[in-house]
This record gives sequence, structure tokens and C-alpha cells, in this order.
Amino acid sequence: MTRLPHTLLAFVLLSAWAGAQNGAPPALTAEDKVRLFRENSALIESLVNDGVALSAAETPVKRAEYSRSAARALVNAISQAATAEDADRVVELAGLFRTLARDAVVPALDDAKRVVSPESPDGKKLRELREQAARDVSDVKASAPPTSKWSAGPRVREALKALDEISDALK
Repeated sequence: MTRLPHTLLAFVLLSAWAGAQNGAPPALTAEDKVRLFRENSALIESLVNDGVALSAAETPVKRAEYSRSAARALVNAISQAATAEDADRVVELAGLFRTLARDAVVPALDDAKRVVSPESPDGKKLRELREQAARDVSDVKASAPPTSKWSAGPRVREALKALDEISDALK
């Protein structure tokens, strides 16, 4: 029932992300293209695999699990970009993370909460997934400390501030 919207969301996110990679900046050299391919290939593969698994998930808890797994792939990529002090990539990936969390993770968790008994094993798993999703948001925010020169800019601060709505929704 909800597989199609989640699958479409995953592909829309991938398309938006891919489109953002090929905006109207100057032509990329072959070396830049290889570097970008290496940086992005593992993330794309992970997002596609999670999207496919999400579309095949038969329970609300599994849908929440795969949505959160896709979000975690973005958290890992944000962490790598932050380690490389790549503010533009952090901003771009944080925006994608926010969209995925807002449009897939939080709704999947909320849908599952409505149909899963809190005392059941699935209820326990659901609580763990919600806690993990909240930690994911915290991890993204912590990846760009405000004291760092590269992350003190307004674009990075705004991208991270926009995650507050996700934190609130996961409480």
C-alpha cells in the first residue's frame, strides 16, 4: 500500500541528488568525474538497495527499518564530507537527509506506531528505530562543529538548523 510512495520518494531523492551533482557549473575534468563517481557510488548503491528493500517490505516495522537504513547511509556520507571539510557536500547531503527523514523515516515510524502494540517485540524494535533515527540527526549536527572554520558559514549552519524539525518529530 505505502510501498509505491516510499519507492518513488527514494528515486526522487536519488534523482534530485544526481541532478544537483550535474548543475550548471563549469565542465568537470575526467579526474573530477572519477573522484565524484568514487565518492557517490557507494552512497547511490546503498540508497538504491534500501529503496528496493523498502518497496518489498511487508510490515510497517520493516518499512521503518529500511527508511532509517537509507537515512543512515546519508549520515555516513555527511560524516565523510565533514571529515574532508567539504562544506558544499555537507549542505547538499544534509538537505537530502532532511527530506528523507521528513518524508520517509518519520512517517514510516508514525505509521508503524499506529498498528504495532507497544508491548510486542515489534514495539520494542520500533522504539529502538526511533531512538536510532534521533541519534542519526544528532550525528549529522555533531559532524560539523560550530567552532570549525569550514562549518561556521551560514549555509552549513542553516542546513543543520533545518534538522530541528526532524528532532522534534522524533520525540
